[in-house]
Amino acid sequence: MGKKMILYLDPDDRQWTMEDLGVSLDRIEMSATKKHAIEGTFLMKDGEVYDSHEVANCCIICLNPLAYNDEYDAHFCTTCDEWREETCIDPTCEYCLERPKKPSHCKEGY
Repeated sequence: MGKKMILYLDPDDRQWTMEDLGVSLDRIEMSATKKHAIEGTFLMKDGEVYDSHEVANCCIICLNPLAYNDEYDAHFCTTCDEWREETCIDPTCEYCLERPKKPSHCKEGY
């Protein structure tokens, strides 16, 4: 089987063309024959390309990078203002016991 190139564009910006991104399929095909092609799974959002390993650190809703709160030992999305980790089931957990419903309600803020 031949190699495939799959590009996933941000659903909010589907008006993009490859030329808008500064990419030409002709140049890609020519450069692939001259150089080693880059293979893997990537995400493109807002003109930025993310490797599949970086996507694990992104919000599952808006795909923006997650932030971390030391006080409550949890990751959250600043855009969605939601925690991306559930509280644990331990009723005496010092991190989860007093965690506010929304990250923006933390004493320190974001």
